[in-house]
Amino acid sequence: MTIVRSAFIALLFEVALALGCDARGRPTPPEPRRPVTSAAGSSPSSGPSAAFPSALVPTAASAATPASASVARYSSAHPAASSRTVPGCRVVRGPIGLPKRVPATLAFRGDAALAVMDDDGHPRTLSFAAGAPAAGQRVPSSETVSDSCCAGPSVPCALASDLVFCADRAGLIHRSSILGADDQVVASARSGSRISATELGQGHVALGYVASRKTTEGWVSEAWLEIDNGAPQRISEDGSGATSVSLLARSPGLLAVMVDARSALTAVHARTISYESGHATLGEDAVVFVGSPSDRRTVASVVGVPGGPVWSLLPIARDVASFGLALARIHEPPRVDEPVVWSLYPNGLDSPPVAVAESSGRIWAARVRPNGAEPGAPEILELGEVTEERAFDGRDVRPVAGHVTHVALASDATGALWLSWVDASGSSLLRLACG
Repeated sequence: MTIVRSAFIALLFEVALALGCDARGRPTPPEPRRPVTSAAGSSPSSGPSAAFPSALVPTAASAATPASASVARYSSAHPAASSRTVPGCRVVRGPIGLPKRVPATLAFRGDAALAVMDDDGHPRTLSFAAGAPAAGQRVPSSETVSDSCCAGPSVPCALASDLVFCADRAGLIHRSSILGADDQVVASARSGSRISATELGQGHVALGYVASRKTTEGWVSEAWLEIDNGAPQRISEDGSGATSVSLLARSPGLLAVMVDARSALTAVHARTISYESGHATLGEDAVVFVGSPSDRRTVASVVGVPGGPVWSLLPIARDVASFGLALARIHEPPRVDEPVVWSLYPNGLDSPPVAVAESSGRIWAARVRPNGAEPGAPEILELGEVTEERAFDGRDVRPVAGHVTHVALASDATGALWLSWVDASGSSLLRLACG
């Protein structure tokens, strides 16, 4: 009945599109932000970590960013702000202008925050100090990275343990160290598709990707899994396929969440995977959510608390008149038709990105949404906490330049959040302390 109901909603959705009734207009870019002028050096406290040297060295800007632009507090512009007082976030470093419009993958090694970018299958790693934020710190200055990068596709790398996986422009996935040593091609993915990686048990690394395979019915897109140097194993079911796959480590194995985006409907599949004695065992495939049609760029962001709940966050149309973030609570093992709560946007967007992070038992998410319900409303970047009571609990809003294509979010050892995004002005990085 769920699939029938979703197919009917999808039919109404397509009819509305044909009649021009949908409000999913692409926002018009605001005026681009002014370029950052770099100085001759950087301060010792904010410079790159010696543990991860890089040719790309960030330098402090010659002038501080005004507080009104650098610290965009959570305000009454958000629907929930008028009903209660919500602690916001303060900027403790940045914004840092990264090279070109290259998406960054965020990770941490000791007191260093790493921003890893794809240089046509090879990682380019920037390192930033990630010590405890100073108490009473003034609004930080803008920074910029001095060198240029990269020549790769607009697909973020994936990190697991001390390994990094980056796709080149042909779709070949390279595995290497974070600094690019021991490079080798380990898989072939559909060009331009996202890849995912995670640790699996003690000392094993799992890679998830989407590849196209020719069958008697034509070309199909499927989700595949590789563990260490083992043979690839298909993890999407016959007849369902997959347009994206996200892996999440869940002791003692992992959880794979796959999106199958079609013109009639979008199905989200989930299954557990265990690994023992060199063999991966697939759990039952469960269709945890069926929604409206979406394009092949739609990706579900998956996050969980150790020993606690797992959430799948998917930006998608709820019906012909509304668009928002579908938050599905995934049980262990996953169940068919999992409970879903919605956090609606003022209007619709084409495949808006969402990023998630876990910090000290709390789940954070960064999402892109329109700033208003009118067609062509500018996009904003909103940071919030995912809770059982309020679904998405907004804490901070950031202005952006034009259309945002990528967002990344991670938490360091001090509990501070690092937020990276790519918009019309380039790639940016920000460190925030949130209450």
